[in-house]
Amino acid sequence: MKRLLTVLVLSFFAAATFAQDEGKGLYSGGMLVFQPGYVYTENNHQQIEAGNLGIGGIFRFYFCDYFTTGIYGGTQKTNYNSVNSESSYINLGYGGPFLGFSHQGGKSRYTVSVFVGMGAIKNLHIENQNNNLLSEAYLYRNHTLVLSPIVSFDYSLSQRVALTLQAVCLTAKVNNDKLFYNPALQVGILFKR
Repeated sequence: MKRLLTVLVLSFFAAATFAQDEGKGLYSGGMLVFQPGYVYTENNHQQIEAGNLGIGGIFRFYFCDYFTTGIYGGTQKTNYNSVNSESSYINLGYGGPFLGFSHQGGKSRYTVSVFVGMGAIKNLHIENQNNNLLSEAYLYRNHTLVLSPIVSFDYSLSQRVALTLQAVCLTAKVNNDKLFYNPALQVGILFKR
C-alpha cells in the first residue's frame, strides 16, 4: 500500500511539473453520475448476469502534450435473482491510479488509458427467503486487484466545464479465482483548468 501511495504522489508531482500550457488544459476532474453496466461473474451457487448502476469520480492531469495520469474510482451495485429470492446483490468498490494518452482538438478531448487499482467485492447471495426472514444466505467479501481500460470522450460546454462519456470494462478475480467482468458506460461532468 505504501508503494502504491508513493507512486501516486510521484505521478501527481510529475504531472504538475510537466503540465501542458493553459490553452490545452492542465487538469480536469469531476463526477461520473450515471453508470449503467452489466455484470458477468459467478459464485459457488450460480452464474450471475445482470444489469447494474454505479457512481464514481475521476481526476486527470495532462502533461507533455499527449499524456494523462490521475486517479479514478467508484462503486457498481448489481441486484440479481437467485432460486428463492429477488434480493441478492453483488457490489464492487474500486479506486486507484491510471495512465494513458490524451489529445485535445477544439472543444473535444479523446483519452485512452489503463486503470489498475484495489477493490473490494461484497456478495450477499440469498438461497431461501420468506418475506424479511432469510433462512439460507451466504455473504462473500473479497479484496482484489481491479483492472480496466478507459476510453473517454470529453466535450467542452465552456472554458471550465465539460461533459464526459467513458467506456470501461472493470475486471477482477473473486471467490476461488472466478472472474468478475463489468463493462459499463459512464456519463459525467468535469471541471477543468
